[in-house]
Amino acid sequence: MSLSKCCKLSFLILTLLVTAPVALALPSDKDAPVEIEADSADIDQKTATTTYRGKVKIRQGSMQLQADKVVITFRNRKPGKLTATGKPASFKQRPEKNKPWVTGQGRRIVYDINSEELTLTGDAVLTQNNDSFRSDRIVYDRVKARLKAGAAAKGSERVKVIIHPAGDAE
Repeated sequence: MSLSKCCKLSFLILTLLVTAPVALALPSDKDAPVEIEADSADIDQKTATTTYRGKVKIRQGSMQLQADKVVITFRNRKPGKLTATGKPASFKQRPEKNKPWVTGQGRRIVYDINSEELTLTGDAVLTQNNDSFRSDRIVYDRVKARLKAGAAAKGSERVKVIIHPAGDAE
C-alpha cells in the first residue's frame, strides 16, 4: 500500500472513530429519554451542579456511559458540561443501525455541550471493530471537525493507532 493511500486510510479511520460517538449516533438517540442510575445523587442549586456517585450508568438511546462519578454543570438552567471519572470511565454508542459499536474510555471524560468538545484523558482509547486510537489525551472538536492527541492535545505521551486491513476487523 502506498504511503499516500495509507495516510488517507488512517485519516478516514480516525475520523470515523472520533466522530461516531458524538456526531454519528443513531438518529433516534437524541430524542430518547436520558436514564441515570447511581448509588447517590447530590443536587446543588447554588453551584448549579449535579453529582452522581457510585456505579453511575447513563443511557440515551444507543449511548451508554459508565463511571464512578459524573458531575453535570448547568449554565442558564441547561446542561453545560459533563465530567465523568473512573478507573476507567467508559462509553459506547452505535453510530448507525447494524454498524459496530464505537467505544471510548479514559480515567476522565469531559464533554462541553456548548463548545461541542469531547476530551478523554488518562489512558484514553477510542475503538471500533479491532481498530484503535490511544494516547494519554484525545480531544475532538465537533465544530471544527478536528482531532488532537498526544502533544497536539497538550498530552505527554505519543499516539498509537492500530488499523486492521479491511476484512480482518470484525
